[in-house]
Amino acid sequence: MTSEKKIPKLEFTEERITSLVEKLVDDDTLIVTDLYGFPALSHLGRTALVRDCYAESVEEIKRGNEYSKVLAVGGCTALDVGRACAVGKEVVTIPTILSTSCISVDRSIIKYPEGSRLEKTIAPTRTIVSIPSISETHIADLEKWSQSGFGDLFANISASIDLQYKAGNSSYEAVRENVPECFEALEWVINQFNGYDEDCLRRLATYSHNSSLIVIEREDTKLSAAGEHKLYHKMIDQQKQYREDRPTHGQLVALGTLLAGRIYAEQTGEQKLYEQLVTAYAKLGLPLSYAELHDIGIEREHIVDGLESIAESNTHLGDHFAQRDYSLLDRVFGGGENETV
Repeated sequence: MTSEKKIPKLEFTEERITSLVEKLVDDDTLIVTDLYGFPALSHLGRTALVRDCYAESVEEIKRGNEYSKVLAVGGCTALDVGRACAVGKEVVTIPTILSTSCISVDRSIIKYPEGSRLEKTIAPTRTIVSIPSISETHIADLEKWSQSGFGDLFANISASIDLQYKAGNSSYEAVRENVPECFEALEWVINQFNGYDEDCLRRLATYSHNSSLIVIEREDTKLSAAGEHKLYHKMIDQQKQYREDRPTHGQLVALGTLLAGRIYAEQTGEQKLYEQLVTAYAKLGLPLSYAELHDIGIEREHIVDGLESIAESNTHLGDHFAQRDYSLLDRVFGGGENETV
């Protein structure tokens, strides 16, 4: 799937999603949404219900509908499928949760029988965030999905460590220079985060949108996905009992990012970055111990199985565990021992 490069605009609105979609839809529009959005949106026009992101499902939607514009409304899967269905057309994305940093990107995760692939699709012309619709999500879900969004955002830091590790310059300044806005987000959480309120949601949406722009401008994902995402995909494949919402994508990649940060600290003697991650995770509620991982369905042996499978992945994270020494896990998650290096 290919498309011309487009730079999406991020917009905030006080309109609720149903009202917003009603204004944007016309006879040539396909609404692509998930189970959360379908009941409220299906009466507004031609609507495709998304349950998964299999290539076969994408092709079925495309074959069964005539349209020139897509409104992709929902979580990351709905946005992925909407962008895939809109190649060669126009798409507007309307996230209902801020669970990943993919809200404005020009790529989609598409599943095939042999596994998932990140494919070039199309960037939205607009990404519209309805503050009331997201804010009114049940508080437990709002916190879970927004926490996940920060976890996915901070994977940019792990990716930057990976890039500098391969370049032979792992200074804190070099790691930060690749993704300065991600470090700005990290520092905002440490110094100013006070719950998942409107200010937090606006900042998270902006950080996530800008992270998407980096992918579009660079035309690669080297600064948004590295060993932590490879670990995520392996753990998802291996642990069939995992559900879409437990553990979340962001919680899993945050786990890999924290490990990468600890490895970086032990390799370089630079403790600041790891300490920043630990402080931010504690404020956001991202897991920092085996007990907290257990609460969301992740066990130590799941992590070990995943790390074993990425040992030959040519990544900073994989290289460290190529010797099958997993004692670092206990230094990070064991017994609350998130002590300085």
